[in-house]
Amino acid sequence: MRIAICDDEKIMRSQVKMYLDLLHKPMYVDEYTSGLDLIRSDIVYDIIYLDIEMPNINGILVSQKLRANNIDSYIIFLTSHTEYVLEAFKVHAFRFLTKPIDQKAFNEAFEGAEKEYLNVEKVLISSHGQYNNVKISDIIYIEACGDGTYVYDRFNKVYESSMQLKEWEESLKEKYFYKIHKSFIISMLYIKNIDNNQLNMVNVKQPLTVSRRNFTGFKESYMNFIKSNARVV
Repeated sequence: MRIAICDDEKIMRSQVKMYLDLLHKPMYVDEYTSGLDLIRSDIVYDIIYLDIEMPNINGILVSQKLRANNIDSYIIFLTSHTEYVLEAFKVHAFRFLTKPIDQKAFNEAFEGAEKEYLNVEKVLISSHGQYNNVKISDIIYIEACGDGTYVYDRFNKVYESSMQLKEWEESLKEKYFYKIHKSFIISMLYIKNIDNNQLNMVNVKQPLTVSRRNFTGFKESYMNFIKSNARVV
């Protein structure tokens, strides 16, 4: 797991780091003294311990900006003031820990976030000896390239994979993905609109083409996906 601690007080960062170390879990931990530095980071964290009362920009505003950038990390707020609870839940905070931080409450919050994190479906993408754990729900589309593929996610990251497109198609066939072309598999979660046989996807500049032979099957699958996931608003 990748974890960030963001607090302008060194003593609080040290305490959170100590509690994490005592869990004896495999993790990478980064520390930030400023909410602005956390926002500017290009690292997507699994869990963020975020102080609310910080100079320049408070934790609530930091979390709002993270959510606006589609960052869905588990945010655990740290604060001495309980009046922020309602604001914290507006930004989908996972937990709210009051200072001074009780170790038992800290452990319970971490274990809850860890449990949800482990239940999220992920895929391990291997390439040239490197391994990346990517949430399946973050993948926008997969493109065939030579003997492998490129995987594009919603954070504008591209992963080179040694898996061929047909292998991806087999592993994702029970989910919300569809092979629209001999070179592309797309996630129906990220379709903005369909213009004839052109798909406009979220965070993708150029439209993707649905081949003529795949269009009828794709249209039927997409309509079923829409019906299954429709909400009354």
